[in-house]
Amino acid sequence: MCDVLEATLALQDHPRFNDLRYIIEDYTGATNTPFEPGEVRDFTGIIRLRSNTKSPLNVAIISRNSPTSVATANAFCEYMLQCHYRCRVFLSPADALAWATAY
Repeated sequence: MCDVLEATLALQDHPRFNDLRYIIEDYTGATNTPFEPGEVRDFTGIIRLRSNTKSPLNVAIISRNSPTSVATANAFCEYMLQCHYRCRVFLSPADALAWATAY
């Protein structure tokens, strides 16, 4: 989880972050265990703080096709929806890109 958190913080600190319209997060190659529900909540709390200063953002998550991975990705999306971000889970990069760029 630490590497994901570090990458997220670096992205949010980037000078052009506020210009982004969408982010596609591809977790299909993840080899570590999925986040626990409490970790997802804590992680998205950090994102929620930044969302207050950011214009709407589409977050497309590409998940591995397993019940645990999809459930974790959907839990993450639920927290993103509490911000003013739009979030959906996909199993293919093409579907994620089509949705993310449609808005």
